[in-house]
Amino acid sequence: MASKEINLDPVIEVLSKLARDKVYGPLDMLSRVEDKDEFYMKMAREALYSAVRYYATEGGLVPELEDAVETALRLIEARPHAAKELALKALARAMSAEKSAAGKGEEKKAG
Repeated sequence: MASKEINLDPVIEVLSKLARDKVYGPLDMLSRVEDKDEFYMKMAREALYSAVRYYATEGGLVPELEDAVETALRLIEARPHAAKELALKALARAMSAEKSAAGKGEEKKAG
């Protein structure tokens, strides 16, 4: 039986958009998930909901986001520290995008 490939990229993209906009609340909530206690699972669900809601208000569309959110929730329930990993990857992506955009701006000034 072939296992379905895990694609969390749409969730990471949504979270990184928040970080680029300096909206860190959902990422901070995900980074605090410690174990399978219902308190932490609720916090993870609320963080993902807030992130998707924010992204939707910004008019963003993300292909395959629904499946990625389901996968992220299952992964976090199975391995709670995956929530921290999602937040870290999103923050790193946001920082990489900001550095890349800043570099392009400097190239235009030099040119």
